Amino acid sequence: MFRRQKNKWKRKVKRVKNNAIFSRSQNTSRHKKDFSWKNRNRNPLIAKEKISNTKIKIQIFLIVVAIISMLWLSIYHSFFHITKINIVGLQRISEEEITTSIRSVINYKKLFIFPGKNYFLVDVDEINAILKEKYPINSIIVKKSFPHSLSLIIEEKISTLIYDNGNKYGYIGLEGKIVEVIRTVGEDEWVHKTTTTIITNEDGEKIEEEKIIESTHKPPLNRIITEMGDFPIVYDKRGREVVQNAVALKQDTVSGIIKWFNLINNRTDIPFGYVIINNELGDGFIKTKEGWEIKTKLNIDVEKQFESLEFILKEKVNRPNLSYVDLRFGSQVYWK
Repeated sequence: MFRRQKNKWKRKVKRVKNNAIFSRSQNTSRHKKDFSWKNRNRNPLIAKEKISNTKIKIQIFLIVVAIISMLWLSIYHSFFHITKINIVGLQRISEEEITTSIRSVINYKKLFIFPGKNYFLVDVDEINAILKEKYPINSIIVKKSFPHSLSLIIEEKISTLIYDNGNKYGYIGLEGKIVEVIRTVGEDEWVHKTTTTIITNEDGEKIEEEKIIESTHKPPLNRIITEMGDFPIVYDKRGREVVQNAVALKQDTVSGIIKWFNLINNRTDIPFGYVIINNELGDGFIKTKEGWEIKTKLNIDVEKQFESLEFILKEKVNRPNLSYVDLRFGSQVYWK
């Protein structure tokens, strides 16, 4: 039995030795593998990463060059420079003067290197402010149209009326005073209504005699505008004298006439003729070139009266058959 135990112990010792030898063998093999790795070539992925970085840098460089080129073209190429200027609304101010002023504003170098006439660099607010300061302009809208156009809508400021008392013409300022006497009203500017009567002279002969029974003064609009300028014309039937510095109209009457002139010319297609005044109550009768008239209060809320006129013309009446529209009684509007 002892021998059997001894043999069993020997087998265990032998098994342990074999396991130890196998373990050393594995360690030696692993060590050799590590040693062999140290002697291998460098990882090829590293070279690929370097190539990829270089490619990205080249791409970024090309993108930057492209952006700079586009910016240069958009700023310096003549295709993007303002070459067309369209102006609407001028009646008294010369279009050539306005155009010259605009070009003097934009034809300079910004920051000494950038062309001021470039579409992207033109400052419409600057043009607006300079034109308003230099010319009698009530309102102005300046717009850019890509790639090289500028458009302006101008409403001129009126500070003068043409005053007509049936005998003489003169200019009136905003205060209602005559600032200049222009000329005498011509005989051909009156329309006479006559009648023929038969009278018997001393010899018993019957003679036809033409007698004036009514005279009507009608300002010749086209001639006046050509001679004196495109200003509102006022025919005052009250017979006020046209004398330098004399007060001919109240300030609110002058203001009302100018407002009506601007509203009709800028917001309708009604051809404005002239205004007749025949009393001290602020009544004004606007004669249109179509033959009908607008009866208005020149010294009371012109805007509101104009809105009523627009509504009536749009919803109620036909202009070709119109005789007058009376706006003098507030919300009650009459027409014929």
